[in-house]
Amino acid sequence: MILIRLIKSFILNASLNTPKVQKNYSIPVLSPMSKTFRSFLIVFATSVLILQLFNNSKGQDIEAKIAIDANSPSVARVEGRYVNDPAGRNLSFLLNYADTGGIGKRVSDVRLADRDGKPVNVQRLIEGEFLAKGDFISWWYQIDLTPLEHFSAAAHLSWLTNDGGIVMLDDLLPQTSGGKRSAMVTFELPAGWMVTTTERKTATKMFNVANIEKAVFYVGSDRREKDLQADRSHNKLNISGEWLFTDDEATAMAASVFNEYEQIFGSSPSNEFMIGIRRFPNPVSVGNWEADTRGNNITIISSDMPFKTQSLQRLHEQLRHEIFHLWIPNGVNLTGNYDWFYEGFVLYQSLKIGVAVNRISFDDMLDTLSRAYDIDRMLSQKLSLIDASKNRWNGSNTQVYARGMLVAFLCDLALLEKSKGKRSITDLLRELYQSHRPPNPAQDGNNVVLGLLRSHSELTTIVERNITGTEAVDWNTLLKSAGLETVSSDQTTKLKVASKPNGSQKDLLDKLGYNNWRKKSGN
Repeated sequence: MILIRLIKSFILNASLNTPKVQKNYSIPVLSPMSKTFRSFLIVFATSVLILQLFNNSKGQDIEAKIAIDANSPSVARVEGRYVNDPAGRNLSFLLNYADTGGIGKRVSDVRLADRDGKPVNVQRLIEGEFLAKGDFISWWYQIDLTPLEHFSAAAHLSWLTNDGGIVMLDDLLPQTSGGKRSAMVTFELPAGWMVTTTERKTATKMFNVANIEKAVFYVGSDRREKDLQADRSHNKLNISGEWLFTDDEATAMAASVFNEYEQIFGSSPSNEFMIGIRRFPNPVSVGNWEADTRGNNITIISSDMPFKTQSLQRLHEQLRHEIFHLWIPNGVNLTGNYDWFYEGFVLYQSLKIGVAVNRISFDDMLDTLSRAYDIDRMLSQKLSLIDASKNRWNGSNTQVYARGMLVAFLCDLALLEKSKGKRSITDLLRELYQSHRPPNPAQDGNNVVLGLLRSHSELTTIVERNITGTEAVDWNTLLKSAGLETVSSDQTTKLKVASKPNGSQKDLLDKLGYNNWRKKSGN
């Protein structure tokens, strides 16, 4: 955890002309794609009941009502039924999400009924796993949505407080195996509460949900909504709580970042998006934040900063990172654990955009890359990035971020050098998105990305040594071509611009953003 926090402190938190204070930031280490395995238990065949639980699971369409009482708003009552075939005899709920476990214990007072409405006895196998004595079609239960103590869970799992919260259907409704699950969902809310979502509204507080796993609802009384002026889509900002920045400042910033990515990728992945900004439901220290990009929804849970300039700076960092994920991986039809790419490359691309719009300086970007290099160098156990992504939530999260970002930087340098500044990783990102956005067929993400990288001969060595291989990052040759060099002192690395770069080096430095501040200021 120390190394992960170290990454979080330096990768997304370079400041531009802001007061220097002690920082305790947190990068969004999770996104929608970061839900690990459903963990329907790793249990051997010692229990006939649990074997039966697995074998009878079927995918279903659902009708459900979620009721929240003003007298006990953190406990939701959920009732519903399977519209098509009976569920069999198991009722299962999400047990783990990334590094947060014990989610199933929130479910209690489960009642089941068959097609004729007759009660069906039910047995709890473990927390979050129930087995009926007969086939059932409808269910009723309570779920305690009191915010979890682990503060990072607030961006990724449902929670409710006295004035509202977030409902993510995937951890609220029963799980089934197979493909995506659809639902018709109705909300029963306390007086004065509203519900906002990108899901299709069919009646008052009733929504047609195409994919339960991607659905997010913001509920409560303390909420404001703003339209974002994006070029190719209809977007909204849903915000609650008081911040040092104004709602209009946040809206303008989100629209600006969104338009930057629309220019990069050439189109928008959907017609409608929602960005929700909330304070942590539990007290946390200054500067912490977590975020989740799920389907067409971005959820940012945060504490504020001591000064307005820092608050705006940090919001820009959050938006740069999370809005990228609407395109990759959410906007492409790629599968599997290729987190090293869509997390590592977004960190690097986010830095480049930060420099391009003068939110961070070029030196800030170099400092961040230097820290990532030292973190990767100090890791005692190195896996290939392919294996690290598979093992992300079992100890390899640090490597996914630090090494993934370094690989993106190396690829950018190699592409820029070979093309004499005419091609960069931005072109690769655009090509990947345009070639694999729906309705293109689903393909394995690692195979696609590795194939794209290997199609450029200058990237082959990087792939073999630092992505599929486990060799230490050797960046000296590529750094020299771009007019960069390193200075080592006390086990730390300092990346800096060479004192007298030549003409070709200056050209590459310019492509990396070295002179961007001069262009923006007119100097």
